[in-house]
Formats: sequence, structure tokens, C-alpha cells
Amino acid sequence: MRIKKSFKALILTLLILTLTSVNSIASAQNNIGQIKGIISESAIVMDMDTGEVIASNNADEQRPVASTIKLLTSLIFAENTSKSEEILFTEDALKTTQTALNNFKKINVGDKISSNDLMKAVMIFSANDAAYLMADSVAGNTKDFVRMMNDRVKSMGLKNTHIVNPCGLERDALNPGSTEINLSSAYDIAIIASEAYKNEWIRDIISDKYKNTSIDLSGSPVVIESRNKIIGEYGNIGGKTGNETQAGRCFVGYFERDGRNLVTVALKSDATAIFNDTIKVADYGYKSKKQVFKKAGEEIGKVELEYKAFRFFGPKKSVMAPIIASKDIMYYKNDINDKNSKLEYNDKDKNAWKLANKEVELTLSFPNNESKVLGKVDISLFDLIKMNIRLYATAIIGVVIALTAIAYSIRFINRRNKKNRRNIVSKRYKSKHRKR
Repeated sequence: MRIKKSFKALILTLLILTLTSVNSIASAQNNIGQIKGIISESAIVMDMDTGEVIASNNADEQRPVASTIKLLTSLIFAENTSKSEEILFTEDALKTTQTALNNFKKINVGDKISSNDLMKAVMIFSANDAAYLMADSVAGNTKDFVRMMNDRVKSMGLKNTHIVNPCGLERDALNPGSTEINLSSAYDIAIIASEAYKNEWIRDIISDKYKNTSIDLSGSPVVIESRNKIIGEYGNIGGKTGNETQAGRCFVGYFERDGRNLVTVALKSDATAIFNDTIKVADYGYKSKKQVFKKAGEEIGKVELEYKAFRFFGPKKSVMAPIIASKDIMYYKNDINDKNSKLEYNDKDKNAWKLANKEVELTLSFPNNESKVLGKVDISLFDLIKMNIRLYATAIIGVVIALTAIAYSIRFINRRNKKNRRNIVSKRYKSKHRKR
């Protein structure tokens, strides 16, 4: 009895271990592309060179983004301003006193600041009055500049971004009664950040070169320090902070390791975790490997082909043909890519006779990235013939009937001609014998 009980216990233990292992493997597969161990409620890591989303946590969730929106403000400013310009402080800009240059010293309407120092003030110190000054210098007023910002995000195809001010404050000094705030998503901010990093001026200002620097305010030097606490470490080559009540702590980080350039976004974290979160997100991005999206031989879609039944003539027909992967197709598995992947055959040549069992080039597209892969049209010439067998049989029968009719007609004509010739010969013979 004891042996039986021990045996049953052993079997039960093995079953439990097996089920636990299976569940662990399934859980690990489902968690691929999700960044673990971070406080940030939304996060993303993206390859800036290819545009590929490597991993994401709630990256398409719309939420407040605080001063990270200044990346877009600075980009539009950089595109419309030269480094040598002098900018005059405006009345509207000086209404903002939260994290502002006018807290360092009294600034009057009409006081000057160089455009390069203004860029430093926004991107390094995150000065809010400086962001409003950028808006006024480019568009003449904040309202028109905000319209430019919203138009720009639409042109990028970003659907979760809605901007109401150029600085990211949740209490707008120009509209104190308004409850509207800037909203975006980790994915949208990553796209904006990647676009901003292409600008040489911005790329230079956020680098380690200006970790500690100063700006000139009406002849007085003011020292400003970067709010990026990891600049120059872990491969970090720049970034933009954000901090507001609803947004929490936010950070956009730029990284370069072994020739790979990644951008990270972490939103809604806290002061003690935001930079640790960012390092974890970046590390995850560099360690991630692509997974199988479609296996070789697996059906990856269908294409509607056209053809003439007898190849070069006959009735036009169409057929939905499967396309299978020629080899394993790889991708970074994450919720963004899984929800937005597309595999398409876009070539104008849709001739079924030509494409039967042939390799074709397909476009594999994910948000902000597309590549070419090979697939095979999984239909054969025999399949096309089999689909039209009745038509061919009817045609063959028709041809046989026609040939038989022609043969009979020829035979009939030949017989008639022979008969006519015999009659002529007979008549000539009779006529000749009568004359004798």
C-alpha cells in the first residue's frame, strides 16, 4: 500500500512540475516585448535607425506627457530660426513663472536672448517661459504656434497627441481657467523624439557637451544644469525630462551602444525611479532578439490574381491565391507590432499564369517601419487547369465536333466531286460512241 501511495505521489508531483513548466513557457512567450520591473505606467524602446518598436508597455495609451512635448516645440523653433538670431521677450512669455528664466532675475518685455541660449533654456533647463517665447518668435502668438504643433503631429500620422500649449504645464498661465492639458502616448512621443533628434541643433544642445553650461540674460550669465541625471552614462547621449502632477515623472532618453541608436520613453513614473526605469528600458531594447512572425511555409495572406482561361485568350477570370512565407519572417514581438502588422503584395503584375508557384516580393509593415520579404504564390499551373477543367472539356468537345463536321464536309465534297467526275467521264464516253 505504501508503495502504491508513493508511486501516486510521484506521478502527481511530475504532473504538477510538467504543468508548471508548460505554464511558465507560455507565460514567458506571452510576456515577450513587455518590459518588466519598471514603475512607469507607459514605456517604449524604439530603434531610431530603422523605426522598429522593440518593446512596449501600454505605449499607445493616451496620457499627460508634461515637458517632453518641448521636443516638438524646439523642433519647430529650430526649423524656423537660425542660431544667430536675437529673440525679444514678450509679455505672454513672462506671464509664466513656474520653472522659468524670469525666476533667476527680473526680465522685462523687449529684453533680448540669443536663439541658441533660448534653445539651451528649453532643452536643458526646461524653462517654460522660454517655450512660450519660442512660440511667439515663430508664430507671433501661442495660439497659432499650437496650431502648427498639432498640424505637425497630424503630418506624422500620430493619433494620440493633442497639444494645448508649447511647454507641457498642466496649469496654463495664459489660460488659467482651462482644464485642458497636453496629451500624447509613449509611442507618439518616441516618434516626435526621433524626428527631433535628426535636427543637428537639438542633437548638439542635449549632448554631454552642455551638461553644465550658462546662458546670457541681458548681459548677466546664468548657470543652468542638465536635468538629465544619466547623461554620459549607460550609453545615454541625451534626453528630455518632464514632471507634472498628472503626468508624474517622464523621461525621453537617447542611447548609443555598439553603433545602435535607440530612443526610450518612460511616462508616469516617480522621482526615485524614472532614470532606473529608463536604464531598464534601454537595456531591454539592446538585449532583445527578434522572434518568428511567420514560419517558412506558413500562409501569410492571399492575393487576388487575374488570368485568361486559355492564357492568351478566352474569358477573364480571377482567383484568390494563398501566399506562403519562403523562409522564416522575423520581427520584434510586442503589443504595438502585433496590433498593427501588415503583409501586402503590391506589385501590379497579377497574372496567375505567370505567378503560379513563383516567389514574389511582399511589404512587411509595422508602425514607422517597413521591409521587403519573400513569399511564394501557393497555386500551381495544374490547379489553374483543374479549376477550368469543365471549360476545357467543353472546348475540346467543341473542337472535336467541329473537326468531325469539317472532316465529314470534306468527305462529302470529295464524294460529290468524284461522282461528278465519273458522270462527266461517262457522258464523254457515251457521246464518243454515238458519233461512231
